[in-house]
Amino acid sequence: LCLCQTEAFFGFGGSAAKKPKKSSKLGCVAWRQTSNCDPNGPRDKAADKRCSAIINQESSGYCECAWSEKVYPVTCKHRRFRCEQVCRDNFVDVEIEEEMKWIENTVWNWNNWRDVTFGSNNVFQAPTPECEAGECSWTAKDGLIYIMWGDAGLHTVAVPSKGVKQIEGIRYDGESIRAAFQRKIEVEEEEEEKDYYEVLGIDAEATDSEIRKAYRKLSRELHPDKYTGTDKEEAEQRFIQIQKAYEILKDADLRMVYDTGGLEALENIHDDDDGGGMDPFSMFFGGGGHGRGNRNRGQTFKAQVKVSLADMYTGAEREVSFQRRVVCRNCRKITSKNRARCSQCKACPPEVKMVHRQMGGFVVQQQEQVPSKERCKDETTALTAVIEKGMDSGSELKFERMGEQTPGQIPGDVILVLDQEPHKQFSRNGNDLKTTVHIPLKEALTGVKHTFSHLDGRQVVVETSEIISPLQVMTLKGEGMPVHDVPSQSGDMFLEFDVHFPKKLTPDQIAKLKEN
Repeated sequence: LCLCQTEAFFGFGGSAAKKPKKSSKLGCVAWRQTSNCDPNGPRDKAADKRCSAIINQESSGYCECAWSEKVYPVTCKHRRFRCEQVCRDNFVDVEIEEEMKWIENTVWNWNNWRDVTFGSNNVFQAPTPECEAGECSWTAKDGLIYIMWGDAGLHTVAVPSKGVKQIEGIRYDGESIRAAFQRKIEVEEEEEEKDYYEVLGIDAEATDSEIRKAYRKLSRELHPDKYTGTDKEEAEQRFIQIQKAYEILKDADLRMVYDTGGLEALENIHDDDDGGGMDPFSMFFGGGGHGRGNRNRGQTFKAQVKVSLADMYTGAEREVSFQRRVVCRNCRKITSKNRARCSQCKACPPEVKMVHRQMGGFVVQQQEQVPSKERCKDETTALTAVIEKGMDSGSELKFERMGEQTPGQIPGDVILVLDQEPHKQFSRNGNDLKTTVHIPLKEALTGVKHTFSHLDGRQVVVETSEIISPLQVMTLKGEGMPVHDVPSQSGDMFLEFDVHFPKKLTPDQIAKLKEN
């Protein structure tokens, strides 16, 4: 990687225009060292470093990224970092300059290959796997468009003036790229919808109890028969709004669809209604109460969880973590208010929606894959599996709506299937336990007193004066597994005796045995 600044490429924009730079794959140019522990101090060019180098303490300076000459300036006191990571994280914070927003929602033919789209909210759409997975984004400033094209890395193109039909630039490694303007996508202005959490005055993470409490309080204050204020018409409208908000947020399925796709998603579910049994969606939107089937519910995810026999005996809790996609709520439009919260969000995968198409004089409905307006991110989700006493292998723990999220769709369930690990001492058969007790021949003939540790750590004493035969089984009532859902009952434990015979006897022992 060349640490020097690259000069003109393709003669973009004349001598005063900012020019595309070669960089690392993630847009890093280099670490720029300064003197006197001051990031604004004199430059120490001999100490510049590559983007992959670790910047230790006692080094002052800043990272140079393709879109900004000074990113993350530090004194000599800082954590260790790499400029590669700094530039990657900084890219999402670069806002599209106002004079370059005309590029939003435009379609361009890329390198005489296929069409690409500079979408809203920094979403870059192209027919490549990483872009279809929502991993591509773009921004624009200083007459340059910067595209973070997933595994293909940073692409930079120059835009000499507004409304140009041809643009040129380079990939991060210097390979030339070109694009030709195709068309402008007409985007309908969306009416800003009410946030139903704000309507009820609650947080988006509010519990069911908090939702009910807020609704009851507001409905008492704003009920037309009880409101005593002068602005009765406004109070009546607010009363209608809180009723609508409560109808959605009190229902777990409706609330999830609203959280991941807003009112538009709820309306789409109603439009997709295809008959069936009663459900809250059809009841909420009116109609005959027909069901929506399973078309708007995600797939159920099953996973096995290894559990010890002791945990199944005593009961326990296990935390299970996994990665899943979640929809970033209220990140459809990036503003100064939500930029920090939504900075890690990227475009959601394309959605399948019903659209109307004109075919041979008829208007027909058909499914079509369209870019999602929502934004998503991958996050680690932790579930607490409560293993109840007496549960067995194959028992299932269901976590409703905890599967991957898709805009406007109820997430599927996550089901954890318990799988008992083998135990070195006990084997299980239903609610009964079995173990083997090893005793010498002498104890088998003269009496046994045997102590062993149970699954909960208790010491169990087994004592008998009877003669024990090889493979004889003794039953200990109530010492088996607890009966699931009936904690007052337990199965039995079966002790099978393994009598160890001596390999040989002395002459005296043989003589004494013959005397008897």
